[in-house]
Amino acid sequence: MSDGEEKLPQIPAEVMQLEPRGYYLAAAFHPAIPLSRKKGFEFAAALSEYIEPSNAELGEEKWRFSQPMPGSTRSTFSVTISQAVVQIAAEFPTHRTEWFEDRQRLILKQFGEVFQPEMILNSAAMVRGTLAIGGDARDFLWTHLMNLSPGRAAPLARPIHIVGLRLAFPPYHRKTPEGVELQEWALDVKVESLGEDPTKVYLEADAKWMKPRKWDAEAVGEVVNHLDVVLEYLRKNVLVFLKGQDTGGHGEDNE
Repeated sequence: MSDGEEKLPQIPAEVMQLEPRGYYLAAAFHPAIPLSRKKGFEFAAALSEYIEPSNAELGEEKWRFSQPMPGSTRSTFSVTISQAVVQIAAEFPTHRTEWFEDRQRLILKQFGEVFQPEMILNSAAMVRGTLAIGGDARDFLWTHLMNLSPGRAAPLARPIHIVGLRLAFPPYHRKTPEGVELQEWALDVKVESLGEDPTKVYLEADAKWMKPRKWDAEAVGEVVNHLDVVLEYLRKNVLVFLKGQDTGGHGEDNE
């Protein structure tokens, strides 16, 4: 962190899109499935219609099928299956979100046809991204976001490498003049300076839906849509929070 003498960096008004670092989707299902190698190879063959899994790891406790994506050596798309959870992840994605959503929907549909799950017990979606702010993100978060003076860190007597904030939002029911507002999903948000590049803010939004559902096409569609819900919250709520725009509201979600 700097000594606070220089002008604080600000998020440019035109910057409203995150640089994505990861999209993640998961669904816990019932009943649990056996992870035989034979079934794993059969599922890998079925996946080849939608992705090109160049690497298949068929362990006793989980299977992982992955393929590299163009644009970066760190960019991968993967499907991981344990006895009761299916996860689909894109690390350092280079395609548009629609590309992933299409494949997530097809992969979950294929999973349902092969393994015949009866229930989705719970589901989750997580988005990771970065935001360039044109200065030291540690100073920005410490002084602008958390309203702490530069001297407040003096008792720590150590250089600060990462500054961050974590916010957890539970599901809730709330009475409003228009009726009852319901949010069925919990959300955990992290906002911190990026360790590898302190000119960027690292954002992570991890959401969970705990209501069980019958596994069918409608439920699968809702699970896939969770990614859009989390992205929308980051763009329309978290970015406004970072920019310091006081709307006078109550932190309303964007579903």
